[in-house]
Amino acid sequence: MEKKLEEAGLSKNEAKVYLTLLSMGSSTAGIIAEKSRVYRTNVYEALNRLIEKGLVSYIFKGHQKLFQAEDPNKILNILKEKEESFMKVLPQLSLNSKLSKNREKVIIYEGINGVKVILDDIIKQKIETNSFNEVVAFGISRNVPFKLGALANHYIKKRIELKLVHKYLYDDNARRRIAFLNKQPFTEAAYLPNAVNSPATTTIYGDKVAFWIWSEPVLSILIESPRMAEAFRKYFEILYSMGLKENPDIVLKEKLI
Repeated sequence: MEKKLEEAGLSKNEAKVYLTLLSMGSSTAGIIAEKSRVYRTNVYEALNRLIEKGLVSYIFKGHQKLFQAEDPNKILNILKEKEESFMKVLPQLSLNSKLSKNREKVIIYEGINGVKVILDDIIKQKIETNSFNEVVAFGISRNVPFKLGALANHYIKKRIELKLVHKYLYDDNARRRIAFLNKQPFTEAAYLPNAVNSPATTTIYGDKVAFWIWSEPVLSILIESPRMAEAFRKYFEILYSMGLKENPDIVLKEKLI
C-alpha cells in the first residue's frame, strides 16, 4: 500500500505517516514517529504536507495536538485535480512538442567518417521510422563511387535489402556507371547533358538534406528541416526530368566489344 500511495503522489514519509494514522486513529506526532519509524522532524514535515493536501486534520485535546487521517477517497480527488490541472497545460505542451520537431538542425562532420555517419543514419531512419521509401541524390561526379569504395558497396547492399529506392543524377556522362545502376533493383540513374561538375553532392531522405563536399578532407553537412527537404526534393525532380538515361543493354554490350 505504501508503494501505491507513492505512485499516487505521496512521498515515502507521507505514505508511512498516513498509513500509520489510518491504522491507529487520532495520535500525537511522537507516537506517529514511534510507530511509523520516521524521525520526529520528518514526521512534522510529512504531517504539514498531508494537511495541505487535505489528507490529515488535527484537533486539540487539552494540551495535546492530535492528528487524524482523512477519508482515503480524498486521494482520488487529488489525482483528479492534478489531471484537470495537467489537461489545462496539455495543449501548450503539445504545441511546444510540434514546434520542437519543426526546428531546423544542422550538423557538420569532417572526414570520411562523416559520410559513413549519414549513410548509417539513412538506414537507421528507414528501419526505425519507415517514413520514406525513396532517397534522391544529385551533383554526383563519376569519381564519387571510387572515393567511397567499400563504404558505398556496403550501403548499397543494405538499402537494397530494405527495398529502399534510390535515384541518382550524375553531373557528367558516366555511361557505364549509370548503365550498371539501372540494372540494379530499386535503383534509377541518369545524367545531365553539358552539366558542370559540382564540388558537392546533395542527398535528400525523409526530412533531411545532406551535402557532401568532396574536398580533402571530405566535408559533410546534415540539415534536418522538412521545408528544406521538400524544396530540394522538388528541385531534384525538375533536374531529373531533364536527365538522360542510357540503355543498360546497349552500353554494357559496347563495353564487351
